[in-house]
Amino acid sequence: MSTRWLLLAAFAAGAALFSSFLKALFFAACLACAFRPLSRRLEAWRGPLVAAGLTTALAGMCLVIPVAVVGSLAAPQAVQGLAVLDGLRESNWFTSPEAQQLVDDIDARLRDLPGLEGGLRGLARNAAGILGTAARTALAGGVGLAGGALNAVLQGFIVLMLIFVFTAYARHIQRFALALLPMPRAMLDRCVTAFRGAVVGVLAGVVLVAAIQGVLCGIGFAVAGVPQAAFWGFIAAMVAPIPVVGTMAVWIPACAWLWFAGKTTAAIGLVLWSAIIVSGSDNILRPIFLKTGIEAPIALIFLAIICGLAAFGPMGLLLGPVLLALGLQLAREGLPGAPGVSGVSGAVEPRE
Repeated sequence: MSTRWLLLAAFAAGAALFSSFLKALFFAACLACAFRPLSRRLEAWRGPLVAAGLTTALAGMCLVIPVAVVGSLAAPQAVQGLAVLDGLRESNWFTSPEAQQLVDDIDARLRDLPGLEGGLRGLARNAAGILGTAARTALAGGVGLAGGALNAVLQGFIVLMLIFVFTAYARHIQRFALALLPMPRAMLDRCVTAFRGAVVGVLAGVVLVAAIQGVLCGIGFAVAGVPQAAFWGFIAAMVAPIPVVGTMAVWIPACAWLWFAGKTTAAIGLVLWSAIIVSGSDNILRPIFLKTGIEAPIALIFLAIICGLAAFGPMGLLLGPVLLALGLQLAREGLPGAPGVSGVSGAVEPRE
């Protein structure tokens, strides 16, 4: 029996074992690959098991610290906001003459603006459609809050364990891949480099930039006097990766609320801050990080992100650009006379 058939059978057995955790498997592979340069240095210092433990601990900190910060800042403000809404509902404020007059005034002002002749109802329909799409994209594949906590803990534990395995047995995985795939070692090294470049580029150009935008939005909301600024900054970070819409789905309604609440100066200031600083950080930092990690036109990278989100949900943020990078790398390898080298700074992955 051919050795490759045995390897394929081993691969199929592993795929069947982790069939319920393919997203966790892919995410762990991405993080392990991103941390590989660090883990290789640690291996030379203390051996593979210690390097794997330290790398896994560092990856765990990168996952837990943002969750802890969001939980300590945004979650209490979300509860406060819901309490305010509950108080208004119980007091029948929404049906009071004052509230109806406010709605009529807002509707009249909107009808005077170009493109908003539909008034408040038309704006509400458009905003609901945008926010609904943003929410579905950001939360697709998730579950309810009650079961989501346990599922998140389980997924996080599996991710960390897989990072340890991938890091501790990186050399064995490389040998397995070389024996299974019909490609020379140098070609595999270049594909791994392209994979890592895409992962690092997306983590920096999408995830990190989204976090920066969320912090900037939160600062702007706090200075402008928007209630629950940290919570709305977190929501802005969640929708920031969505192309075209991004943080505008959050800061435009906030600016409108300030304007119609009579806080004209704060509204104008928040518009300038959001349009110049928040959107500017996205327009400058994201293309730089993505182009550094993925050797492809920026328009094609954004298309890969959109298609990835549509096909795979939130994991498409990573999977779309990674598939693009690997596809382009394999195409370069197949072209006659093509150098085939791509990825971060175009360097070939050092051999294990």
